[in-house]
Amino acid sequence: MQKIDFCLILTATIDPGNMPDLVRKDINTRLEDYKKSFNFWIKKETIKKIIFIENSNYDLTFFRELAHNYKNKEIEILSNNLNTSFDKKLGKGYGQFLCLKEVFEKSAIAKKTNYFIDVTGRHCVSNFDEILNDINSNNSDIYINLSNNLKFSDTNIYGGSKNFFINYVIPETSKTDDSKYNIFEHCVAKAVLKAVSDGYNLSKTPIYPIIDGYIGTNGKRYNQNIFKKIKLFFFRKLKIYFFQHKKY
Repeated sequence: MQKIDFCLILTATIDPGNMPDLVRKDINTRLEDYKKSFNFWIKKETIKKIIFIENSNYDLTFFRELAHNYKNKEIEILSNNLNTSFDKKLGKGYGQFLCLKEVFEKSAIAKKTNYFIDVTGRHCVSNFDEILNDINSNNSDIYINLSNNLKFSDTNIYGGSKNFFINYVIPETSKTDDSKYNIFEHCVAKAVLKAVSDGYNLSKTPIYPIIDGYIGTNGKRYNQNIFKKIKLFFFRKLKIYFFQHKKY
């Protein structure tokens, strides 16, 4: 099995300012979330390229110094103040769009890489290696979980080709507007459907991520107890079965 040459994108907003609909907004709390997550990802043997982009112009000395210790990896730490550049009624998802746009416009790593896995920067994904193995075996242009009649995408972690991000994700997420309930997750779902209609290959049964982290909008920890893990495992097995035995 050929392994893909990919880059992990970690988007971050350490100081969210007056962002609405955000409970987990304490700067120190968020900083510790990002530190924990960055430590987790940088130690992964399966990850050779990382782009960490922060959009509130916060001091990133910790991240730069840690990255400096990993000579065997390509790591970019990008900083900007784009979080103050838009009307907050558009929501934090619009900030995510601006981060992705910045990555593909300015990152040296992005210019020479053709596949990307985008992860919410405050989160660790404990079954990442399993997901990566599945991405390698599927050899698809897009790797993402869709739900709610294909209207909602799980953007905690998803992957895709450079062309998918540049030609579909970025144009669609530029329309993010929480005040109109056109949230980031809906925009990415639309990007996926447009790409598939244009012939892009979508992995039908992605593995559900096991997330270690907190939900920004309500401050609650992700519920990843053993019963939920078992439920998601068998739910995926059923999806695979029905895809393989479809009669139409």
